[in-house]
Amino acid sequence: MRDETTFNFSGPFRDVMPLYIKYRRSLGYKVAESELYRMKELDVFFEHHGITKPCISKEMYDKWTSLRDGQRPVTICKRQAFIRGLGRYMSASGYQDVYTGEDDKRCFESDYIPYVFTRAEIKRIFSEMDSACLKKPSFLNHSFRLIVSLCYCCGLRKSEAVSLKIKDVDLHTGKINILNSKRDVSRIIIVSNSLLEVMKKYYNDYCTAYGQDDWLIQNSKGGAYCKATLYKLYHKLLEKAGIPERSDGRIHRLHDMRHAFCVHTLEQMQAKGFDLYTSLPLLSVYLGHKHITETEYYLRLVDECHSSMLDQSARYCPSIFPEEVDDNEN
Repeated sequence: MRDETTFNFSGPFRDVMPLYIKYRRSLGYKVAESELYRMKELDVFFEHHGITKPCISKEMYDKWTSLRDGQRPVTICKRQAFIRGLGRYMSASGYQDVYTGEDDKRCFESDYIPYVFTRAEIKRIFSEMDSACLKKPSFLNHSFRLIVSLCYCCGLRKSEAVSLKIKDVDLHTGKINILNSKRDVSRIIIVSNSLLEVMKKYYNDYCTAYGQDDWLIQNSKGGAYCKATLYKLYHKLLEKAGIPERSDGRIHRLHDMRHAFCVHTLEQMQAKGFDLYTSLPLLSVYLGHKHITETEYYLRLVDECHSSMLDQSARYCPSIFPEEVDDNEN
């Protein structure tokens, strides 16, 4: 996981970006690694088009937000949001010749549908990870298994799993503190007894020399887990587990493990006779959502076997299943 000190802004925004990062953080926003890449991308894009001063003309705005070959509309939507925010900051800070895109009325909708792992697929996935840990018991295999386990068994976001520190986990009670996560929401979750045993063994094998402020799941150099390494292992795992490629040609995301957690949890609640009217708010809080409407993203069921849950849910909240979902991690 990289921070802004590892990004070399050398284009026309080299002096603006560090100040913009500081400004966003002063407002309580997190500046994720993906945002830093977006900043670097824009800086290089403007530089390649011969721009030498920190300004945003309408012409460059249109070029930056135009749909390019092989790109999906949601990518342009993200570019729009980023350059508008940067433009407003620059304009308020006294920079000249800054077009903020306020009159850009284009709206891009996403047709993205999350992949729902079946329980049989989940079983094959964990069987493959267990086999790898037995055949080659290494830090890499065990740390990767723990990340996937936290995403599926606890519904953690990928960013939450790799950002855990030793002090965030209580190995006596199984309590995990998720601090200042998406939209600055914090929460406490309790892991199952089986996962707690896995975490205890992982800690005893690899973490006894760590300090309380060290990452629970580190890379070989003691830093946070690298996203590229994580996805390389993840896609290799799915291939070994016989998980088919997506029919729409998009790549599998680790975030779908969180989605599977939600679907399987709701199935379990229904099987135990829980009232979905009261279950949905509980699940929403557990996931770290500010509003129950955010949980709608995870209630998109795509298999006929879920029809009974859809029918039952419709009686309580008939509008909770949207026709379209966005591509953001909820």
